[in-house]
Amino acid sequence: MGNIHWKTLLLTFFIFLFGFQAAARKQKVLVLHSYHQGLNWTDNVSEGIQSVLGSEDNVELMFEYMDTKRNSNPEYLKEFANLYGLKHLKNKFDAIIVSDNNALDFVRNYYSEFFKGTPIVFCSIDQFTNKLIEGIDHVSGVTEEIDSRKTIEVALGLHPNAKKLVVINDNQTQSAILNRNNIKSFWPELKTDVELVFIENLLIDELVDQVKNLDPNSIIYLINFSRDKEGNFISYQENIEIIREATKLPIYSSWEFYFNEGIVGGMLTSGFKEGEFAAEITLQVLQGKEINKIPIIQSGYNSFKFDFEEMKRFGILPNQLPKGSFISHQPPPIVPQYRTSLFVLVLFGLIIAIILRYSKLKREQNEKKLLQENEELDRRVADRTKEVVFANEKLELQTEQIIKQNKELEDHRYNLLELVRVRTENLEEANLELKSSRDRLLRMLDANSDGVWEHNFATDQVYISKIIWDKVGYKSVTISNTKELLCKIIHPEDLIIIKQKHRQNKLGYSALFIVEFRLFTTNKDWMWFKAKGQILDYDINGKPLNIVGTLINITQRKEAEEKIKSEERKLRVSEKRWRSLIEQASDGILIYNTDGRILDANSAACNWLGYSTNEILNLNYSEIDSRHSNSELQTYWKKLNASYPSLSFESVQKRKDGTSFPVEIHLSLIELEDSKLILSLINDISVRQETERRILNAVINTEESERKRFATDLHDSIGPLLSSINLYLSSLDKFDSELERGDIIKASVDAVNEALVSIKEISNNLSPHILNDFGLEKAIRSFTNKINLSQAISIRFFAENMEARINHQVEVVIFRVVSELINNTIKHAQATNIEINLSREENVVSLIYIDDGIGFDAKEINAGTSTGMGLYNVFSRIKSLNGSHKITSHPKRGGMMAVVEVNL
Repeated sequence: MGNIHWKTLLLTFFIFLFGFQAAARKQKVLVLHSYHQGLNWTDNVSEGIQSVLGSEDNVELMFEYMDTKRNSNPEYLKEFANLYGLKHLKNKFDAIIVSDNNALDFVRNYYSEFFKGTPIVFCSIDQFTNKLIEGIDHVSGVTEEIDSRKTIEVALGLHPNAKKLVVINDNQTQSAILNRNNIKSFWPELKTDVELVFIENLLIDELVDQVKNLDPNSIIYLINFSRDKEGNFISYQENIEIIREATKLPIYSSWEFYFNEGIVGGMLTSGFKEGEFAAEITLQVLQGKEINKIPIIQSGYNSFKFDFEEMKRFGILPNQLPKGSFISHQPPPIVPQYRTSLFVLVLFGLIIAIILRYSKLKREQNEKKLLQENEELDRRVADRTKEVVFANEKLELQTEQIIKQNKELEDHRYNLLELVRVRTENLEEANLELKSSRDRLLRMLDANSDGVWEHNFATDQVYISKIIWDKVGYKSVTISNTKELLCKIIHPEDLIIIKQKHRQNKLGYSALFIVEFRLFTTNKDWMWFKAKGQILDYDINGKPLNIVGTLINITQRKEAEEKIKSEERKLRVSEKRWRSLIEQASDGILIYNTDGRILDANSAACNWLGYSTNEILNLNYSEIDSRHSNSELQTYWKKLNASYPSLSFESVQKRKDGTSFPVEIHLSLIELEDSKLILSLINDISVRQETERRILNAVINTEESERKRFATDLHDSIGPLLSSINLYLSSLDKFDSELERGDIIKASVDAVNEALVSIKEISNNLSPHILNDFGLEKAIRSFTNKINLSQAISIRFFAENMEARINHQVEVVIFRVVSELINNTIKHAQATNIEINLSREENVVSLIYIDDGIGFDAKEINAGTSTGMGLYNVFSRIKSLNGSHKITSHPKRGGMMAVVEVNL
């Protein structure tokens, strides 16, 4: 028994121990946000997630922010992936929540590397399709769709006098473009006269200017403006503040992060709600439910919300809002607000009721007393009745007299009716005459125009001459169907204007009607008419009864005007393109006539010469050319003709401040119908001339240096040997012994051999035979090995992909660069080590030269202003071979690195 009890306790201990460890492990959930912490939308999604998972004791939340609102280039995303791998490669997450499209794209692209097998819960995914989750095995989540239509419908209903709906959209993302196209697609279905305007793809200053200048009868619908047209990021808080400060107009939106920031409201998409839904799906996954069996949530995160303070600004009442709308900042109901006052009123009412009850009892006592008094009054009434009977008899006599007077009034009324009948007959005759005059007027108008028309405001019927219907090809048109047919065939844009004019005429604001409009003919084209009309009749209250007018066919005039406008637009576009090309040219451009008077100049010419545009247009070209006289210039200009339309020459031009500079001038002839102009293309060649002079000086100095070194080598090496040979040969006559002569001859031969060796060494220094015979790698290695023999400095040389020979000129230049760099290091750098790397990749040869000597300022060498002619000469040769060079060094830290690249 003792052993069994001991084993039971031990088993219970282990079960408790392992159970405690299993319970102690928390389930890890990573929340991967597309954007940065502090962005309203991102923080709202985080709060929604934490509202569900934050209260779970066995869940550990971790947050990562990709910050793609401000950084979205491929290099950054690649580095973010590397950073994610370093941080979380060993972390095992039970679920991952991804917020917004960029995070979902990141998970999909790196799924097999980082996320294989992990349940993925997405939220806030705009324009969701199944293609966005292809390749992800375990996935579900929450989409994101804003309801622009409901927001716009509510805004139009709350502002019935609005004339424009202004949509602000940055147009920088695919979602923004789809939102804009969505609004355009359903806009015709709203059947509203409000004009739809888009403000998008602007800089911040341009946005502010346009918002400030909006029509006062406008509504603003803010979708998003988080990036301007140059790609600069603007936070949601900043863009609503900018717009709110720029205008007093009502602002609506479909995003909850703008709520309580200055918008009236709308059907708002909630980031908090989307995060909450995603967290609830994640909680189901953590509790063991298969994620692929959880349906994707596509609704429930949009709701009507409105700001009471903004509603007060625009006179909007709560009962005007859609049913179930949430209103922020709304004052509390009257009962809780005035609880004490209502209690006092109720108490006061009770007191009044008690007083009334007491009054009722008092009244009943008084009524008993009144009954007694009434009995006494009845007796008095009886006596009074007798007096009334007598009075009635007297009244009947008076009634007979009134009947007689009424008969006399009836006879008078009959006479008045007869008078009215006679006057009515006269009025009808006048109306007939007026109708006849009106018909004559219509016939006169019809004869002096293409047709006449009439609109009766009382019957709302329209009449148009048959000649007009014949022109547009419609037959059997009656007065009853004229108005309906006109609404169908008048151009929609013109119909709006006609309705506005009609409303003004009908209300009596204007007596005239003048409109140009288009009719759609049966031939499937548009015909232009000009309608002129004037109100003809008014009722007794001064309200218009009808309007009559003429129609004139102006189709030919409109076609001619449109052709003129089209030609003008083409001319303006051509002129703008030409002006843009002229202004963007880096060379100076002047246009002048054959007398030399300057007619036009671009910015480059004005900047070079130091004149403003107005100043230079007051000059003659001969005033700025300091080399040629006016007659010499005329000679150049006269050479230009149709067979010889251009020529070039060099000259010197004078600036406004008196200084001058050399130029190369290209003249071209511009022949117009009535005149000839000269186009002068001016190129400043001062830098080119200076460069040519420096290269020439460098070449001369280098050649002189080489000649001096060659002379020194010949003098120091070959001179003594030749003198020795001369001395040996001159002494042959002084010796009689063949043995002594043999020694002299042997010494002479040795001196000649030594001279030949010296000549070969000098020749190798001028152009090493190893370079010619074996190539660049062998020549540099041989050169460095000789220097290493001195043990004064250590040179390490590495070559890669240099087995094949390259262009001989390139080999010579790179060999001279290496030898000149080594020479400079030995003479000036006080270095102990040199490393040289030579490589070839496809058609590019690269040289990297490094020493550990003292540092220097490399700016002058890179800029080409150094006085050291050796390096300047070799780097000039590199530039001539379409190559590049860069030297880096630090005066304090020391060391030098030169990088040379030559494109073969």
